[in-house]
Amino acid sequence: MELKYVPTVCPFCGTGCSFNLVVKDGMVSGTAPFQRSPVCDGKTCQKGHYAYELVNSPSRLTKPMIKKGDELVEVSLDEALGFIAEKLGSYKENDFAVIVSANATNEDIIALEKLAKNVMKTEKFTSPAAIGIDASAGTIAEIAKADCILVVGNLLESHPLVARRVANAKDNGAKIIVVDNYSSPMAKIASEFVKAAPGAEAEAISKAGELIEGKNAVVIFGIGVTNAETAIAKAALDVSESKKAAFIAIPAQSNGRGAILLGADASFGEVMSESSKAYYIAGEDLGPLDAEFIVVQDSFLTSTAKSADVVLPSAVYAEVDGTVTNAERRIQLVRKAQEPAEGVKAHWQIASDVAEKLGVNFGFDSAEAVFKSVYSDLSYEIISKDGFVLPESKAKVSECAEVSKVTVSDDYPFALISASTIWHGFGGSGTLSANCKSLIHEVPEIFAKINNEDAVDIGILPGHLVKITTDKGSLEMPVKITKDMEKGVILVPSMSVGNKCICMLTDGEKAIPAKVERLEA
Repeated sequence: MELKYVPTVCPFCGTGCSFNLVVKDGMVSGTAPFQRSPVCDGKTCQKGHYAYELVNSPSRLTKPMIKKGDELVEVSLDEALGFIAEKLGSYKENDFAVIVSANATNEDIIALEKLAKNVMKTEKFTSPAAIGIDASAGTIAEIAKADCILVVGNLLESHPLVARRVANAKDNGAKIIVVDNYSSPMAKIASEFVKAAPGAEAEAISKAGELIEGKNAVVIFGIGVTNAETAIAKAALDVSESKKAAFIAIPAQSNGRGAILLGADASFGEVMSESSKAYYIAGEDLGPLDAEFIVVQDSFLTSTAKSADVVLPSAVYAEVDGTVTNAERRIQLVRKAQEPAEGVKAHWQIASDVAEKLGVNFGFDSAEAVFKSVYSDLSYEIISKDGFVLPESKAKVSECAEVSKVTVSDDYPFALISASTIWHGFGGSGTLSANCKSLIHEVPEIFAKINNEDAVDIGILPGHLVKITTDKGSLEMPVKITKDMEKGVILVPSMSVGNKCICMLTDGEKAIPAKVERLEA
């Protein structure tokens, strides 16, 4: 038996933790601590620990497919590429949009930008990280040296290893202030907890800012995936500037910072507008799409892939060489641990193949060649040990609409909120965690958390099924009962498992009026 350890970067959140992939006879079979990591010191959260399980998931895509009638049918790679080239030739400039996952490598993003802007001549190039937030002061390790930290949201579940640095700071005597909608795990380690009414997070952040003291203060916001993220970040930035505190916003996706730095930042509203007649989606589940022509390259048959005209199988993080840039602007190496199935390629290679069919040769013969086309002063050797931290820039948050407190009614008497869970990721990351059998074993489906007094009023017990309804629709799910939730507030994690996602009820809002009904057993 041949055994080796290959260090890499976790494919989930923007913290940028490292671990070793355990490779037996050429196949990834587990993880082990990478003690030299400058980000996590060898620690990982549950998602990182079980991230190896998705690599050889039986749900992996291995063959190109073209939709014939209502069915996706396996075809040769040459037929799929030829069909794509033929179809794309009929679209001009901003008829065409490219959306890349912010979990993709820098190399993937660079090549896909070239496909969008140089080949298809479109400015519609974006990623889920494009929500107008760019704030990355200091490094994650330096958080432990702060004397006062304001945390916005449940960082213990959204970005656990950043929360660990906050806990280190508390052990060193720092004051910890937490703003959240409920008594979250993060709130329970706070010196001061400021409870935010659903939809009134900005007001609570301003109030919490009055509690900041000390000469080395930090404001931390774990970015989620709702329409309110920019407004919340703006309030946090205002507080950090008024208190002369450092501000760091941790992206939800593993390469969220890299995606922004590399220009995958066009407005989602413009990209997803009616003027977009064709879409090219790389590694991201956006739900079912409706357009004249859709190409998806992904490792799994997501709901977006099911609506595509062409699907191209892509490699996962353990099958590619490349880089990702974490929340602190640290570029780190992702290393190939096993070979992908025959015909399965990295996103950057697939984009290069499509470009060549359209008559453009990118000239990339390796992942490092792609990397150096942008970062010419760096090399994989230079960043191989501890990565390379890019220079800090002034924090920026785009102008955005204000978010107002949720107004309940007799028809919808509850405020429904969404937040992270430590077991599953957002968006494309949710696709990854859904293919980790241990994570699914722990949390096999979405669920609702409800206050114990509300549970008595409705007549439900732990594990009972409930139907949650908003003006967007209804979903059925099991319920968890806890004193941590406020009366009149229900929480459903922002995760996608199977064909259910809270986004189906909220349409991207962080908080929305809802009603809860018990379902008979």
